[in-house]
Amino acid sequence: MTDRDVYLKLAAVAEELAKLAEEAETYVGNAALHTAASTIAGTAKAVYDHIVGGEGSH
Repeated sequence: MTDRDVYLKLAAVAEELAKLAEEAETYVGNAALHTAASTIAGTAKAVYDHIVGGEGSH
């Protein structure tokens, strides 16, 4: 799995969690899903920055 593949998978998971957060029936569920989505989106961004930064795929 390349860094690009990792980025794409993480971005997709973050998007899915964000959609689930909108459907959560409780504040706690919404907050948990939103926090998870934000964390994973941040991780995806770090991978993307690594790719764009020209450090290559490892």
